Amino acid sequence: MDTKAEMSAELRRARGWILAVGIIMFVVDTVLIQVVQKDQIPEVWRTRFLVIDLVILAYFVTLFFVAKTQPKLACVLALVGYWGLQIGVAAWVGDFTSLFTQGIVIKILFTAALIKGLKSANRATMLKSELEKVFG
Repeated sequence: MDTKAEMSAELRRARGWILAVGIIMFVVDTVLIQVVQKDQIPEVWRTRFLVIDLVILAYFVTLFFVAKTQPKLACVLALVGYWGLQIGVAAWVGDFTSLFTQGIVIKILFTAALIKGLKSANRATMLKSELEKVFG
């Protein structure tokens, strides 16, 4: 594989991880709130949560597009956004222990996915720098 193709593959991988995390978070949260806990949450709050989830999805979709030109920045912002959301929810419910107990496997997997994206973004940036040196 030549350097340009490898850079494109790394960039697609980084962007894919960002988009995958955003979509999975949206789908899981929507199913939990709108289906599983439907009888436990008033309709007005289900609607509010749906709007919040759509905003979060829009954030990750935006980062997906930003990653085309600024992959490292987009991956860092995805990680910061993901963990900022986790900390914000823990603060809102008043239970910071939930950061390390509830859904810890998913949190680890999402964090690992975003770190993989960051590694791919770093590799793409390095390959781009090599191409610029060769072709000036």
